[in-house]
Amino acid sequence: MSARAQVATLPPRWQAALWALLALAALFAGLSLVRAAIVADLVTPPSSQAVTVLSIAVPLALFFAFLAWSGLTKRFVDSHQCPVAIVRNWAVTCGGLTLFLSYLLPMKTPAGFHLARAAGAILLIIGALITRSRLGRWLANPPAATDDPPRSQPQQLRSRAQIVGVPLPAEPQPEDWNASLWDPEVQEDIERRRRRGGV
Repeated sequence: MSARAQVATLPPRWQAALWALLALAALFAGLSLVRAAIVADLVTPPSSQAVTVLSIAVPLALFFAFLAWSGLTKRFVDSHQCPVAIVRNWAVTCGGLTLFLSYLLPMKTPAGFHLARAAGAILLIIGALITRSRLGRWLANPPAATDDPPRSQPQQLRSRAQIVGVPLPAEPQPEDWNASLWDPEVQEDIERRRRRGGV
């Protein structure tokens, strides 16, 4: 039970990268909403310089936090041999794509442009939390390891062929060379050809 409890925890570095990503994505979403409100003349900015500095610093920090979190996630998946489908989800993909496109293809109205950025950051938060939940569930219930040694490929092919009724592959097997297992008619035919050929 103690070994299982040790396995069922996510690494501290991964969790730190996740919380940094979540905090920066939330800050980015909030900043985008504030900028959309400023552009729509709903809010007067306290200091335009502070908003400008944050608009440059926060997206860069979010980008590097996402890269760090993605790298640690890939390393974790590889080291624990868990399926990659666990960490892939629609929210991370849509969030990253929305953020990326919001820089390349800005909308006609600046307010809509900032709202798209906020939506992308929120989707990124949702996707990161989904990934955390799936990894936690997978670690809590890892697949049972099989004690059977892996069978060789020819054995697998023969067993599949016998189950499905497909003819066996034409590769020689040890029993093929045992004359006592041959069909008597085939044996007689071989002997007849030998006598005829003078061998």
